[in-house]
Amino acid sequence: TTFRLTSSSFSGCFFTGVFIVSARRTAFGTFGGTLKATTGTQLQTIAAQAALKDANLSPDKVDTVVIGTIMPHTQSDGGFLARHVSLHCGIPIERPAFSVNRLCGSGFQSVVNGAQDILTGAAKIVLTGGVESMSLAPFIVRNIRFGTTLGKNYDLEDSLWAGLTDSYCK
Repeated sequence: TTFRLTSSSFSGCFFTGVFIVSARRTAFGTFGGTLKATTGTQLQTIAAQAALKDANLSPDKVDTVVIGTIMPHTQSDGGFLARHVSLHCGIPIERPAFSVNRLCGSGFQSVVNGAQDILTGAAKIVLTGGVESMSLAPFIVRNIRFGTTLGKNYDLEDSLWAGLTDSYCK
């Protein structure tokens, strides 16, 4: 989703505010389906590039990038997701890019953060989005960072299941 702070006149009325000028998404895949090897960065870059093209916006006009994601550890560069999407889209490296996590509302939270940046004057144009690649969620083994014990059986934990289950209230 690309936002732009703009002013316009329509039938004698003057509008200033936050407007969505383009919205695009990728295909919605199935768990373990044809997109199972496609990273969140790759998926989000495709949607972001399409949104910028449809809005007729040059990447150098984008002031801020905000991307929502729940499970960034599904890919090795997950901690840099928003930054890498920004760079793949051709947005200058000097522009801020950050990821947000609000569980199932992460993509929408990116829209909220983008609108806040516009309303506070921190940005005029913000690229926002949300992405997951749950098929890439790894199995993990806890507590072996400092060595293993001969003969001990280590259980694999599904990080997708663990990451989406509230450990406090289940």
